[in-house]
Amino acid sequence: MIIKMISLFLTYCRSECSFSDHTCHAYERDLNQFIAVSNYQSSGSLTGYYEWLQSQSYAPKTIHRKLASLRSFFQFCIQEGVLNPNVMLAIPRSVAPVRIPQVMDEETIKLLFKLPNITTLKGLRDRVLLELLYSTGMRVSECTSLTPSQIDLMEGVITVNGKGDQQRLIPLTNRSVEYLTLYLAKVTKKSWVFEGRNNRPISRFTVYSIIKSYAMRLSKTQPISPHSFRHAFATHLLEGGARLRDVQILLGHKQLNSTQVYTNIANSAIKKTFLQAHPRGLV
Repeated sequence: MIIKMISLFLTYCRSECSFSDHTCHAYERDLNQFIAVSNYQSSGSLTGYYEWLQSQSYAPKTIHRKLASLRSFFQFCIQEGVLNPNVMLAIPRSVAPVRIPQVMDEETIKLLFKLPNITTLKGLRDRVLLELLYSTGMRVSECTSLTPSQIDLMEGVITVNGKGDQQRLIPLTNRSVEYLTLYLAKVTKKSWVFEGRNNRPISRFTVYSIIKSYAMRLSKTQPISPHSFRHAFATHLLEGGARLRDVQILLGHKQLNSTQVYTNIANSAIKKTFLQAHPRGLV
């Protein structure tokens, strides 16, 4: 019965919740692992599964995610009348550690923007890619799946298709409009803004490789990835005085606490500036 319910749950996630393939595959792996471990253990208890996860040296964040997968699945089973609601009380509680991401400073971003050779189509594409990742805060998957129809250069906005097919509008900076106008004029017959082979969008790995190649030329000790631009986008907005709720909407976060991590970074930067600027700051 439980195997059948997993199959129904995954169908529910894909069809009714419109979860991404990545999310559904993660649910499937976590639930299949739970079944395998429970069958192996004589007790088959949720506590036993939690203790097994800890014995395998999984990171606390990974354990938290796997237990969250169980909660989502059990909640579905309760709604379907298959499980008693009391089962939720048996799932061990875990606390996901808050990881403060490293954030690129504005000077590093300016240096990166100068590296692509915009006299070539490839260089212009890379420049637009870097510009959009930073000026819109889009996820990499949102950027790679971008189509020309999602961009309104006249209004200066871009429609982003986020997680769960949730759409949001993000304003475009004047510089973004400028480079997008140049680039789109050269790729008028493309189905995707960033198109790869066989009329398919470029992959996440390709974006990672592009950014890594430019980052290596800067010889920075701080690792730079596609997601680094999203971190910088949120942090620099908050440092500039943007409201947390507005940043949440722009990032496409469902929960405000997903955005609040950036306030810690922004507050640290403000404190550092204060200590340097105030006459008594370093006394």
